[in-house]
Amino acid sequence: MTPQHRTDTLVDHLFRQEAGKMVAVLTRVFGFRHVEIAEDLVQETMLSALSAWRLRGLPERPAAWLYRTARNKALDYVRRDKRFRHLSGELARVLEAETGVPEAADGLFEPEAIKDSQLRMMFACCHPIISQESQMVLILKTLCGLSVQEIATAFLSSKDSIEKRLYRTREKIREAQIALDAPALLLPRLDAVLNTLYLLFSEGYHSAHPDQLIRQDLCGEALRLALLLAEQPHTATPALHALLALMCFHSSRLDARLDDNQQVLLLEDQDRSRWNYPLIGLGLKYLQQSAQGELLTEYHLEAAIASYYCTAPAFEATDWPRILQLYDRLIQLKQNPVFELNRAVVLARVAGYEAALQSLDAIQGLEKHPRYHGARAEFLCRLGRQAEADAAFGQALALTVSRPERELLERRRAACGPAPS
Repeated sequence: MTPQHRTDTLVDHLFRQEAGKMVAVLTRVFGFRHVEIAEDLVQETMLSALSAWRLRGLPERPAAWLYRTARNKALDYVRRDKRFRHLSGELARVLEAETGVPEAADGLFEPEAIKDSQLRMMFACCHPIISQESQMVLILKTLCGLSVQEIATAFLSSKDSIEKRLYRTREKIREAQIALDAPALLLPRLDAVLNTLYLLFSEGYHSAHPDQLIRQDLCGEALRLALLLAEQPHTATPALHALLALMCFHSSRLDARLDDNQQVLLLEDQDRSRWNYPLIGLGLKYLQQSAQGELLTEYHLEAAIASYYCTAPAFEATDWPRILQLYDRLIQLKQNPVFELNRAVVLARVAGYEAALQSLDAIQGLEKHPRYHGARAEFLCRLGRQAEADAAFGQALALTVSRPERELLERRRAACGPAPS
């Protein structure tokens, strides 16, 4: 690896690690309605790092170099535009640093200050006037350091559409004068924050991208932000611990979901030696912590279901009856056709494929869901009804965008055998 390539790789890595932190801190300085200024300054900082490090080599503490450069660029911006002098207490400290007390501004990038800024940003992004998808886009852009193109790819959208969405969202933020208030004051918004992180993780775990079934970067960012919430006493609720448990259990199996040829492996075919057992242990710890109090959420039940999958010594030893009971409770708590679909798959292991097919056929609202038709095809195949199974496989394939999932359906269709002529 050449020195220049090593430098480029490090800058890219640091951008992933530090960009969201710097944007959060600078947004706290300039105000949430000027978040794009913070993003532009961070982008300029990264370009400066690329140029300077290629020329002079890597500094001893690259992250500290980035923070200092970002602070200096913010100060330069303030000198050019005095309207920011009265926006926040943090900015007053920066201006004080400008006149000879640099430690005051450096304090903005102390670990606890960075965490606090990220928490404030997370809650601000989940303001009720911002739509759910826009909340996710904002978090990916401001806190996770993803580019507009990467976000567009994740949501099967165009770069232009995401830019327009960001513009409209920022206009709403300016009009509503949304502030980066302390998280302790925003606990009623915690449910929205958890839901956004859950959706972000789900998009990574089962991506809508045609060529990438798994986006580990999205899963990792959702887990990182949830862990940040868990470090704060006022946000470390039982629901958060349950969500963390669920993320840990699912993350533990990411490396085993695809084979070396990037083909999808079903749970029964996965190599369990590739599962991350320390992560499973962490999930069990968070699941235990989630049991405090009387509140039972869907995260609790989904995490409990995932725990049975992850702790079974073998696929055949999975406690299907207990998982079925948990799905029954989950559906009682929250009516969701996807939960009913998952329940039918478990029912097949408990009561047989005929009962599972009847349960599946009673579900409404999944007519355009490829997994629904894939499950029907599998049940029909197991029941020896090849012609109906072949038709169901065809419906599933027609609705499936993901290339790895299409290949899985093609393999299952071939294994089922041809429809009788």
